[in-house]
Amino acid sequence: MTEAKTYNHPDPVRDDEKRPDIVIDFSNGESYDLIFIESKVGSSEGYNQLSDYAEILDSLSGYRHKLLVYITRDFDPKEGSVVFKNIPDSNVGFKQLRWHQFYQFLATQEDSELKQEITTFMQEYRMAQSNQFSSIDILALTNFPSTLKLIELVMWGRVFHKFEEILGEHKSLEFRKRRALQNIQWHGRYILGSWMPHRWWCFMGFFINSTDSSGYPTVRLVLEVDPKSPKRQGIIHEFRQISNNSAWNPYYLDTPNTWSHIALEKSLRDFVSLDDHVFAIEEFFLNILQDLENIRQQHPQLPWGVVAEEEEDVLEKESDVSN
Repeated sequence: MTEAKTYNHPDPVRDDEKRPDIVIDFSNGESYDLIFIESKVGSSEGYNQLSDYAEILDSLSGYRHKLLVYITRDFDPKEGSVVFKNIPDSNVGFKQLRWHQFYQFLATQEDSELKQEITTFMQEYRMAQSNQFSSIDILALTNFPSTLKLIELVMWGRVFHKFEEILGEHKSLEFRKRRALQNIQWHGRYILGSWMPHRWWCFMGFFINSTDSSGYPTVRLVLEVDPKSPKRQGIIHEFRQISNNSAWNPYYLDTPNTWSHIALEKSLRDFVSLDDHVFAIEEFFLNILQDLENIRQQHPQLPWGVVAEEEEDVLEKESDVSN
């Protein structure tokens, strides 16, 4: 019977090499097989990531079979010719899968506590995609263009101009809209955002997948710092002061190695009874932007500033990978 990690065999990946998410080393007592698994849920492949793993696998000797597996939540097709561009004659195998395939397999298995925990986790992180349109899906698809139009009416008028005025930004509307649509795809939120020096940023908009206790999406303004920020401790100190003295809510300020933020937010449920939703949400955003302007004046110790579009592109990609 083949077992994993039951024998005295060297670690196939050295400490100085890039490491995939999972390394499975098999033996039947006579031969060895090796599998690298790279998983993506809310992000896409890092720069040359799969090619690097393929080259590492190709360089390892003593294995009968070697396989690189790439599992994604979202559609992210990869060509073997690109993955093996530097090792065209390699005997390493490549397999691409989607997380919803695992969910569909689990659905056919007997119920257990472990199965319930896994399926709940996959549902929470949208890894349980069905291959069928439900009536709710069709209704959402039908109404999406008009919903997006309403969101755009809120975001790209007075709110957009006030946001850039406060943060000193001058990036194009086309750049901003492209970023907002990418955030719907990767994070389930439609936002206007701006990165600042030392890896922290401000963003605001509609949080579709982040619902409150009533089940409604929220609108919010967020100040967030990257765990890799060289000024992280000082920024968190300022965040804590802001949240202690105002209505801003703190999140993960005491948790190392994670994204920490403060936010002003409101449920869309609070706007349902009003006559003009666009005007009401726009006014809410303008009011909290005034709060942001006050914070900028009262907390000059925060590293305010503007980064170029090229740097913002890099920071966005890195945050997609790490989140």
